[in-house]
Amino acid sequence: MHRVARRLLTRDTRDGLLQLLTTLAMVPLYCVPLLLLLTGVSLTPLLLIGLPLVPLAMLAAGWLAGLDRRRLYFLRGLEIDIPVSGPSTGWKDRLGRLFGRRAWREMSFTVVMLLWSLGAGGLVLSVVAAGSLLALLPLIGPLLPEGTAMLGVDIVSVPGAVSMELAGLALLAAGLWLSRPLARTETDLAIRLLGANRVDHLVRRMMDLEDSRSRMVDAAEQERQRIERDLHDGAQQRLLSVAMNLGRAKSRFDQDPVKARRLLVTAHEEAKAAMQELRDVTRGLHPAILTEQGMAPALAAVAARCPVPVDLDVRLSERPSPRAEAVAYYVISELLTNVAKHAGADVAAAKVFREGDLLRLTVSDDGIGGVDPGRGSGILGLRDRIRAVDGHMTLSSPFGGPTVVDVTLPWRA
Repeated sequence: MHRVARRLLTRDTRDGLLQLLTTLAMVPLYCVPLLLLLTGVSLTPLLLIGLPLVPLAMLAAGWLAGLDRRRLYFLRGLEIDIPVSGPSTGWKDRLGRLFGRRAWREMSFTVVMLLWSLGAGGLVLSVVAAGSLLALLPLIGPLLPEGTAMLGVDIVSVPGAVSMELAGLALLAAGLWLSRPLARTETDLAIRLLGANRVDHLVRRMMDLEDSRSRMVDAAEQERQRIERDLHDGAQQRLLSVAMNLGRAKSRFDQDPVKARRLLVTAHEEAKAAMQELRDVTRGLHPAILTEQGMAPALAAVAARCPVPVDLDVRLSERPSPRAEAVAYYVISELLTNVAKHAGADVAAAKVFREGDLLRLTVSDDGIGGVDPGRGSGILGLRDRIRAVDGHMTLSSPFGGPTVVDVTLPWRA
């Protein structure tokens, strides 16, 4: 019994019940666009009296669609992708936006939700209300006069009270159980009617590619300049010093072997320092260990270099495509670098696993949070690199932490 109650009283059940009840509460609002549209259409033949009501109905439907998007985001954490619409350049575009495909979809949504809320919301509310009433009858039964009956059952007697209690609990369980599939169905309806369709996704994809192409070119140019600068200022100068010390040691090898030995030792140390600087310059690029051994050893090396302790969990039974592997390595390397530089965290975690046809990465830390992609190019650069292989990134970083970055990449990118 306790296990059944725990399954029914999950967060998903509570959120689903609240979603259906709020949908039912919005019935009066759903009626407004439909009434305005029907009134406007019916009165328009009479000297165009109802003509202004038609655009008003479309505006009301658009406002309600936006309200429902925010409601679903608040209740379910669902962010519905809004269809793409370009900027208005004239009255024709504004008229098209007012009576275009998106506007009619929003009007259809209000009509569908009006019928859905009366059906699904009314059903769940009726079942839960009836169950609550029957479950509470044993408490108020002693206050009722003798012989009070409901549905032919004496609710004042102990057997009648017990039977009403059981019936009420059964109805409550049925109402809670129904709320989950009905809420999921409502969410699917909202995504289908309010979200972007395939054409919208293709248009948005084209716009994103055009927008990110220049940033990717700029990022590549900045990376080239960084490598060139680091090589010139670091490794190149050390290698020049190595060559000079070796030349001096060669000229003094016969006359002063002790001095020549010291010069050789100095050249050896400079050569080792130059090798280390070359490793630092190429860090974040495609390492040999990634190609030869895969993600687990490569990411273990990245985690070992990170100043913040990293709980690394790589669960991959096989290797993804080389492109997905390279992007995943780069993303985790950059995110852990950001954690070490900016998060002020005590511990970080990185998980890599396969989820169907997707490679999923999750990097989190217990730092100060407050990451804002708009304040820097680091997160935007990562997002561009992920989008370049049709991946997706979500970021959650409230002030005070924790920060969680979730990335999905196509397994065969």
